[in-house]
Amino acid sequence: MELRHLKYFVTVAQELNFSRAAVRLYISQPALSRQIKNLEDELGIVLFLRQSDGLALTEGGKFFLEQAKDILNRSHVAVQTIKTHYSNTDEPLVIGYFPTILQSLLGETLHCFKLAYPQIAIRFHEMSPGEQVRALREGAIDIAFIGNPPDELREEFTVKCVKKLPIVALLPDTHPLAHQDSIDLAELTTEKFIGMSEEKYPKRNNRIRDHCLCAGFMPNLHLFADSHSSIIALVAAGQGVSVMPKEGASLPHSKVVFMPLHHPIRYGRSTAVWRKETPAKSLEKYLKILFEHVQE
Repeated sequence: MELRHLKYFVTVAQELNFSRAAVRLYISQPALSRQIKNLEDELGIVLFLRQSDGLALTEGGKFFLEQAKDILNRSHVAVQTIKTHYSNTDEPLVIGYFPTILQSLLGETLHCFKLAYPQIAIRFHEMSPGEQVRALREGAIDIAFIGNPPDELREEFTVKCVKKLPIVALLPDTHPLAHQDSIDLAELTTEKFIGMSEEKYPKRNNRIRDHCLCAGFMPNLHLFADSHSSIIALVAAGQGVSVMPKEGASLPHSKVVFMPLHHPIRYGRSTAVWRKETPAKSLEKYLKILFEHVQE
């Protein structure tokens, strides 16, 4: 039994639904079901009753839930206390990100951070938002720059909006509207849209739908890419159109136009996400610099 098994169990117990718990944990439902079954086999008891209307904790499950929550809390407190009060040196600052954010705010704040704290090492891990959330839970990174995260992450982590980004449309340069100064998003009503992988970018397609619904139509999402670069490549190949924050234009985009929208004018958010417990010294120092650069 490992701490991740306890995290899985607590999340399922809170949701009483494997599908919702799997979304929160950013793993597949079958994988989560297997982990819970393995845990039940190891304990030798049934933790959940599988009912037609969902799950219910058994008496043993209720007892184990309290114990699991206590163990997880104690492990977090122990690790943070050691890092905060007993370490003589600052731990490296470990950051999860995806490329577009690194070009602007992250680069600016890290430049200031290195000037102020040259002794603290910085480590980077390029990850999709889903991978960043898993890494936060496992303690593999200190802070994640996720973009527009699902709202439910606020229940588990501290989520801070650090920058608002205008949403633009992505069109192939051969598109009839590609030479306009700006367009109304509703002009793309009949187009096929390219969305994002739900596993790597959870709930991001909901954001795309929100932007289009605000313009008066439901988008026809017919392809799903696993990165912003992949979306750009698919648009360039004439496979459809899409929308994303303007900052995505920092990525190579030959044969693709990042088209401003004059109606509706919509914004995405770049967010920083970190665990709610007391931050390690290096993260605490970085957060102070980050907040000085935040655009409210």
